[in-house]
Amino acid sequence: DVQIQGRYKATPFTNGLAATNAVAIGGAFLHGHTLKVGCMENGQITWDNAPILGTFGTFNAAGLGTVTYNDQGDLVDAAMGHLEKHIVHMDLPLGVHLQVMRWANHLNV
Repeated sequence: DVQIQGRYKATPFTNGLAATNAVAIGGAFLHGHTLKVGCMENGQITWDNAPILGTFGTFNAAGLGTVTYNDQGDLVDAAMGHLEKHIVHMDLPLGVHLQVMRWANHLNV
């Protein structure tokens, strides 16, 4: 099974409305491992709660797939186009692909 969870928090930029703050991916398809992505200001990219990819690069997820962190990809919100991109690309078992755009205090998933 594939499990994906999101955490939502209010931000000053959303006038108190909730925005995605973190996402966690796990389940049997990752053989008990958990991958988490947080926003830039107070989050990290972690594998089994250990920080990975503090800078751009690629992480081999225990032979199950890859996690690549770079500035490449199409934005969900074109209004963010003037900002530096921080995008996490996850290529995981069962053809699961996620792309997460990390911003200062929220994520686009």
